[in-house]
Amino acid sequence: MKPNNDEEIMNELLSNERTLLSWIRTGIGIMVFGFVAVKFSLFIKQLPAKYIAETVAPDSNFTVYLGIGLLITGALTILLSFLRYRKTVQLLKEGRYQYSTAMLTFITMMIFMISILLIAYLVAAAVK
Repeated sequence: MKPNNDEEIMNELLSNERTLLSWIRTGIGIMVFGFVAVKFSLFIKQLPAKYIAETVAPDSNFTVYLGIGLLITGALTILLSFLRYRKTVQLLKEGRYQYSTAMLTFITMMIFMISILLIAYLVAAAVK
């Protein structure tokens, strides 16, 4: 699909740039959620027992690993989006751009799997 004029090329390049910025915001949001999960886990472990006498804090480090996984997922989202941005710019300039959902599918599946793990952990913690 080759654009007809310079204005169309510019619109497509700017659209690609907006998409990159959107993916960067998404990656930062994922990383923030991972950071909060890690910090909350550490906060719970440091609370004195008298404040949570009726509640038993889990001994596993699952939330720490989950938070680190989310941080890695966010960083990968930002890196992959930048690589996709550069490739799309090149293809747009050559007039050979083909739409693909591979990156979107990969990131969606990663976030979905981490969400399932978090749900399983919370259900297991509630049953104890």
